[in-house]
Amino acid sequence: MKIKSISIDYFRGLQNVDILQCDDHVNLFLGINGAGKSSVLDAISLVFSWYTARIQSAKGRGRDIPKDDIAIHSPNGCTIDLGMDDDNHWKLYRSLKYKKTDRSDLYAMNQRVAQLRNALDSDSNQSLPIIVHYGVNRVIPNTYPRLPRGKNEFTQLDAYRNALSGGQSFSDFFNWFRLAEDYENEQYKSNPNFKDHGLESVRRCMAVMLPEYTDLRVRRRPLALTMKKGNETLKLNQLSDGEKCYISLVCDIARRLAIANPSSDPLRGDGIVLIDEIDLHLHPQWQQSIVSRLVKTFPNCQFFITSHSPIVASDVNGKVFGIKEGEIVPQYTYGKLSSNILTSSFEVSSLRNPFVQSLFDAGYEALDRNDINLYTKNLIQLSDILGPDDIDITGLRIEKLRREKFARE
Repeated sequence: MKIKSISIDYFRGLQNVDILQCDDHVNLFLGINGAGKSSVLDAISLVFSWYTARIQSAKGRGRDIPKDDIAIHSPNGCTIDLGMDDDNHWKLYRSLKYKKTDRSDLYAMNQRVAQLRNALDSDSNQSLPIIVHYGVNRVIPNTYPRLPRGKNEFTQLDAYRNALSGGQSFSDFFNWFRLAEDYENEQYKSNPNFKDHGLESVRRCMAVMLPEYTDLRVRRRPLALTMKKGNETLKLNQLSDGEKCYISLVCDIARRLAIANPSSDPLRGDGIVLIDEIDLHLHPQWQQSIVSRLVKTFPNCQFFITSHSPIVASDVNGKVFGIKEGEIVPQYTYGKLSSNILTSSFEVSSLRNPFVQSLFDAGYEALDRNDINLYTKNLIQLSDILGPDDIDITGLRIEKLRREKFARE
């Protein structure tokens, strides 16, 4: 299952957004704060809330478009239309009072859900696509959840549990991992070669996404999720926020794929994954490869992500969309220098600190006026701040020599 096109009219600050061709693997949204990056992901999530609700219950209800999310300048209402890979459209509509000019159309979605439900009824090993939305509130608690009472069994529909709540669902992941590990340990007694299907998918995922972290397991007393980093065994709560968010994010995707694909390779499972601010808490070194590693690890998933990082943008070999004043502007960022992306895609006018840049500007203005005293003063101040070997200071010096040579000639 893939999204082929997106059309959003009057949702929050997005007036008329039309993306005619989405990438099958990665779609990145860039823009300043408040531009509408998160709104695109939230709009997609609203439509898919009806899919996840109805695949769990034939009469399930998803989320309506909140009236407060209809743009105040909308003439009629708000429409979110997703063109799917089977050439059908899933459309969600919310009208303004007394101005109902359109209607929601989820018929094609209901047909697809009915087919999947029938397939599940006849084959308990039927694979399902995952749908999941990770918002910016990806806080990993320092305490561990208790196992719920009663039966602790998972069905394929549990792949959609808390999938569109926007959180990280760490409790769901931890309980699932603990129970799967208990089962694997029990089976080990009679079959030392036994490996749990789901746990193996998480281990393989970690090996690609975070090869320096190994031996992920649950320690029972005291209760903790542990792993090895090099030769050192660490608890999850001993890691940085960036490490915790990254590990729990990729492991949760692998977990959901394992639940949804009980008889096939989970990491090759199908799905749509929404990740808001993928660079959240991440060191630049991890930002350099997180997108390409996600695509390598989950090759059949389609990712819709947002970011403020030019380093992340340089790693996206897919579609990149800038959002400016509620409209979409295609960007080309793959493999480019972060400095170039900052100026071309993030509209950063200067890569320098504003005060330092003002000293460079003043230095060139002093040369224009032939004010050598002011030029020297600015050059000394810049050298004190940046060191004498800074490339732009060298450029300022060369410019003075060039002008002196020109004056002599």
